[in-house]
This record gives sequence, structure tokens and C-alpha cells, in this order.
Amino acid sequence: MPKILGICTIILVLVGCSTDPMIKSESVPGRIVCDSYLVLDMCVRDFVGDGVVDMIYFSDTNEVFMYRDDMKQQVGQVMPFHRCAVPLSDRMQQTTDRILKREDMSLTEEVGIAKNLIASYVAAKPQIDACNARFEEGDGASQEPKQEFFMEESGWEEG
Repeated sequence: MPKILGICTIILVLVGCSTDPMIKSESVPGRIVCDSYLVLDMCVRDFVGDGVVDMIYFSDTNEVFMYRDDMKQQVGQVMPFHRCAVPLSDRMQQTTDRILKREDMSLTEEVGIAKNLIASYVAAKPQIDACNARFEEGDGASQEPKQEFFMEESGWEEG
């Protein structure tokens, strides 16, 4: 019983921490949807309106931290990359594509997305910290970050 109560409490906290999504319309046919998930204020962007997220970026710094691999050049022309940016894994691609359709989702679906994103973040946190530490210590200042920064794609599947 305490385990179920704990899970329900976590879900309620996640829903409570989520804000109303901000959908920005621009002159391009795509969409931008921004939202807050506990510790992350992020936006997903679809450049061409095909329902596929091309990049995810931090809304406070406007730095891309994940991008669709075949769109890296286009993404780089629009916004700078975070020093530890990585391509979207298949699982993250599927999760973030669902964010583009937020207005048609139930509360259960929104909670599911929040859980997937937070679980992925928590699982990747050691790699995130290690990458940032390399740059803060000066070890990575003159080199490109390794592509496996967040973790191998198989690691995202576990979240």
C-alpha cells in the first residue's frame, strides 16, 4: 500500500509541476511546443509540419540538447548546440513527437510523457554531469563532446 501511495504522489507532483504548454506559431509551417518538466524547461520544434520533432532545446538558454540526426545541419543554422548535445534516440523521438499533439491528449497521456522524460533525464544524469564536468575543468573546452554523452540509445529504452 505505501508503494502505491508513493507512486500516486509522484504522479501528482509531476502533473502539478507541469505548466500549460506554450505553442508558438511562426512563419514556418512547423510547430514549437514549450513546457516545464520538474527540472527542465524545454521546447520541441518541428520545422516542416510533418509531426516529427527535429530538435529539443532549453527554453532559458536557447541551446539545442537533442536533435534529429538527419536535421543536424538545419538545426545548427537556427540555434546553437549545447556543448553536450546528442541525436534523438528512437524512444525519445517517439516521446517528443507526442508532445506536438498536446492539445489532443488526455491527462494520463501527459503524465506518461512526463514520466518518460523524467526517467530518461534521471537515467542520463551521471553522463550529463560527467560531460559538463569535463568542460568546467577545461578538459573538453577545445574538443567536441562525445556523441554518447547522454547514453547509448539502448539506455534510453529502459526509461
